[in-house]
Amino acid sequence: MFNRRQFIGTIPISAVAWGAIGGHQPAQSQDSGRPVKQDSSKDDSGLIASPPVIQNPRPDGFGISIAVNEFATAWVEYGFAADDLPFTAVASHHGLICADQQALHIRVDHDQPFPITASIYYRVMVQPLGYKNAYVLERGKAESTDTYTLRLPSADSNRIRIVSINDTHENLDTIKQLHREIEKLNPDLLIWNGDSCNDFDAADSPEQILLNPARDLSMSWASRRPLVFSNGNHDVRGQRSREVNKIMVGAPESAQLPYNQSLRLGPLSLITLDTGEDKPDRHPVFAGTAAYEPYRARQATWLKQVLQQPEHRDSRWKVVACHIPLRGLDGQNDGTTLDGYASYSGFGARLWLPILKDAGTKAVLSGHMHADRLDPASDDMPICQFVGGGPKPEQATLTIVDAVQDKDQSALDIRIVDLQGKVLHQQTWN
Repeated sequence: MFNRRQFIGTIPISAVAWGAIGGHQPAQSQDSGRPVKQDSSKDDSGLIASPPVIQNPRPDGFGISIAVNEFATAWVEYGFAADDLPFTAVASHHGLICADQQALHIRVDHDQPFPITASIYYRVMVQPLGYKNAYVLERGKAESTDTYTLRLPSADSNRIRIVSINDTHENLDTIKQLHREIEKLNPDLLIWNGDSCNDFDAADSPEQILLNPARDLSMSWASRRPLVFSNGNHDVRGQRSREVNKIMVGAPESAQLPYNQSLRLGPLSLITLDTGEDKPDRHPVFAGTAAYEPYRARQATWLKQVLQQPEHRDSRWKVVACHIPLRGLDGQNDGTTLDGYASYSGFGARLWLPILKDAGTKAVLSGHMHADRLDPASDDMPICQFVGGGPKPEQATLTIVDAVQDKDQSALDIRIVDLQGKVLHQQTWN
């Protein structure tokens, strides 16, 4: 965390333009993989190419990613009133302020935990950067997002609402309808549970697919609430898939396990696991580029350690999100052979389900199958599994998790609903 006055004293004033240039936000399209003008009354020369996307919430901080249209730097101004943003956060690496021509990520690290009742007000400032040579740098006019209000979920809260979506696969109609439903439900946290895309080939624009999925800068499902990105098998496919982790930036605690989150959210513990690809590493389609089997084994070691931590060991409710289901139906492919592809992750099931069972996990949230279902708990496997729907509007679902624990009530309710709000599956624990 930086105080603005301290920050200006550290960096030459010519390097940063502090004036807010009121939220210039041109409409976007990704049909061609790049932003284009959709409204002739607006120009398309703006720097800002996506809404801000909040990620990786922690008691004393959060990250923000934003897409840009040209080489630029960015910083975040924030505070506790809309008209007073006294704190500034910048992104730097080994002393060099971060710059990029596609997307930038800024981590806000406050010097103490945010108060549970605090509304955080923030805006992202973006400023172009040009190099004539190593000693002649040019800075253009800075642009600002709107000022947003953010509430971070807290371990001290007595209730939490989480909404999980999955398998959007760039379906614009579905994404816009999901956005509207998310706004109605107003969750404290959003999970994007894998398969944001069909693949990330050379012609694709990962920063637009991930940060501006509705192709409309006014539609942001994660500017006022944090988003947890849970990797899917399609998200790791294609030439540009390796760019994803600089856009959907992983957990700050571990570069080796970026999509493993362990969050205490009120009475609930949320754990995310990365199921990886739906075929064995040795499958010829990967041409020797897959190493998911040792990656899943490292996650098993991490999972044991996390579930032994007091904040998770003592939580009333434990819920896991991972893209590929960990339980299958009779006769389904588990993805451990060269035949076909996984309907459920046999690799993940063998490594993780025994640990989750011993820890008293209540539910797994997944997707992948493009068909919603609820797999009830059984004596052998006392963990419910909620499988979300698919990318078409008639398949699409939202999985809603409500947990409350106070002197009057203690309950966990998980339900899958369609885009009209109809409850398709539901399970409640008291």
